[in-house]
Amino acid sequence: MPLHAVNFTSPLLVEADKLVNIEPQKASDIASDYLDSRKFIEQTDDRPSNLSRDDTDQRVRTPLSSVNALTILAQAQFNLGHVKDALERLDEAEAMTKQYRLLFLELDIRILKTRLTWLKDGAGATALDALKSIESELEGIRKGQSIANRTSYRIKKLQGEIASAENEFELANHMYQKAGVYIPSDSISKLSIDYHTAYGTHFLRYRRYNEALSELLLAYWAAIELNSGDQLANINQLLAQLFMQRQVLDKALEHLSQAADFYDSYPDSPVLVDVLKLMGDIYFLQGKYNLALVHYFNVVDHRSFDRNIEKVIDIRISLASTYLQLYNYPLAEQYLTRAQSLLSLSDYPALKARAALLYAGLAYHQKDSDKVLLHANEALALSQSLKQTSIEQQSYQLLALGHEQKGNYKLALENIKHANSLRTYQQEQLNQISEDAFRQQKQFVEQGLHYETQKLELKDSLIAQQKFQKVAFGLFCTVAIVFLFGLRMFIVNRRIKRELLELNETLFTHARSGLPNLRLLNANLPSSLQRTQRNFEQWQVGELINEPLSDRLRFVMIDVPFLRNMYLQNGYKAGLELERAFGEFVRNKIDHPARIYHFSDANLLYIEPSIKPRTAESLFEEIQSWVSEFEPDRKINRIVRVGMANYPFLPRAYTAINDKELLDILLVSTHMARDISMQENKSHWVYLKAIDNAPAASLATDDIRKACKTAIKQGLIKVHSSSQNEDGFKKTLTEG
Repeated sequence: MPLHAVNFTSPLLVEADKLVNIEPQKASDIASDYLDSRKFIEQTDDRPSNLSRDDTDQRVRTPLSSVNALTILAQAQFNLGHVKDALERLDEAEAMTKQYRLLFLELDIRILKTRLTWLKDGAGATALDALKSIESELEGIRKGQSIANRTSYRIKKLQGEIASAENEFELANHMYQKAGVYIPSDSISKLSIDYHTAYGTHFLRYRRYNEALSELLLAYWAAIELNSGDQLANINQLLAQLFMQRQVLDKALEHLSQAADFYDSYPDSPVLVDVLKLMGDIYFLQGKYNLALVHYFNVVDHRSFDRNIEKVIDIRISLASTYLQLYNYPLAEQYLTRAQSLLSLSDYPALKARAALLYAGLAYHQKDSDKVLLHANEALALSQSLKQTSIEQQSYQLLALGHEQKGNYKLALENIKHANSLRTYQQEQLNQISEDAFRQQKQFVEQGLHYETQKLELKDSLIAQQKFQKVAFGLFCTVAIVFLFGLRMFIVNRRIKRELLELNETLFTHARSGLPNLRLLNANLPSSLQRTQRNFEQWQVGELINEPLSDRLRFVMIDVPFLRNMYLQNGYKAGLELERAFGEFVRNKIDHPARIYHFSDANLLYIEPSIKPRTAESLFEEIQSWVSEFEPDRKINRIVRVGMANYPFLPRAYTAINDKELLDILLVSTHMARDISMQENKSHWVYLKAIDNAPAASLATDDIRKACKTAIKQGLIKVHSSSQNEDGFKKTLTEG
């Protein structure tokens, strides 16, 4: 699995990382050229979004990309057998990660270094201690970052691999399961394929074929779906080993052929050597010795063949064994002698045992019984130290043949018994494996039967679901239509309301001041007065217990001279702005339920209920304060003339005065206040109040203004004013 592929920003490094295990020499060349040909620039930010310049600028390399290149170079050198160079490259990479504080990358480098060191010297305990130290450091910098999960996965996976190699099956199983926790389960990725491949390899090492097959098949189909060719080739190789051990040789060849098809595109790949060698071994087990020889010689002709001394010895022993089966004893002895010359310079006990068996078999065919016994005993001793039952059984078999050839039939019989007992033991092991396979097969059959039942239930569920979907679709369409109709009605209603509000705003609002206009007054005032009259009539006849004082109204006509002259003084535009501002100002001064109307150009009508008793003077002062507080810095005429009257106007005749007649009375009082104000050049108010016994007949005429003035002269209507100039009032009445 590529260690840092998620951080690669250069296509060259991505390609080199893919070739590390396939063609390590080519990967090494690419990484070396990357380091040599590009100029190093310091850039400490390790976020991929800030490192994209490597994709376009082929002249520079950052610290992160340099570390990735060194890592690829180290892995490639290790695969080529240059262990010392590989570790030196990792030391350089680790030093660079510390210098530029690439924290997670530093831990990944140390994990890789631990792995390569363990593969070199086999010190599993030391490697596990190093991994514990790395894991403790990781917890200190994790902070919930997803990249920390990948590092944790690599630690647990390597711990499982080391435990598996140290024959700690349960511990390895536990570590692999903990590693699986860090694999995202919501999608297929190369990381999940790598996990199932490693877990399957662990089971294959311990001949747990069913578990190994399950994990490897998961990885196999995931690699096909993800189109990951390099991982698929590796999985095919492992599946071939599994089927070969289970003696299912045709399936093993099928998977090896798929792997070979991939590696044929990389003719210099050392992995191709392993695939060809394994295919030759399978042909040998099938008895197709000529095909086995073809593949063995293809291995010998490969340019990377002589890099590994163990593989050189192994292929020569395999050639010798094949020629021995073909009765070509001279060639068998020739390849065996070449293998023995190399074995004398190395320490490979398993290969020495195989060579000893071949020497014994060759001596038997050459009828040299002493050499048969010599080499068979040598192979027996090696097999017992290696605890390899198959070699031990073959050794006893050759010892029996050697003693029989020499005439020692009693010793031959004893060795035959030993060979048969070992063969029986091997058969019991195979039977146990078959029994486990049968148990697993039984479980698969039960699962299959359960699956068939579930298929029938699923079919019924699908039919019911289709019916439900049709009904639900019909209901959905109905609800959608109703909803759309309701939405349409709602939109239309909103539009009509908006238009109505706009129409009301246009019809019942004064165009300049924004206050309610005379049209709204004419619409509301009659009904309001009628309601007040009705309540008083009910009280008078006894239908109401308490007098409805709250229903009495106080009417105030306000004459504001500056509204009349502001256009002449300021101009049309400035006059409009001033009148609008005054209207907004006055509206904010009015508290519900009181209301104000723009009666005419300079006249305002203010109406409030007589809930609380207040004097005419206090009301006048409040109105005067409105004008005084409006834009105090502006030079305008602050004089106001106020006429007041209550409704009902005649206490004993509630229905004698209607709305229009009441407005006439207000205009009379306002006119009187205006005349006095003009004489004294200051604000004035006039409050007309009928006496309690004023008869309705006094105002029951067609000319309410004249009747009002007559009633004032007769004393039926009292005049209250801010001025005590009675002559002025008399003059006003006379002129009127």
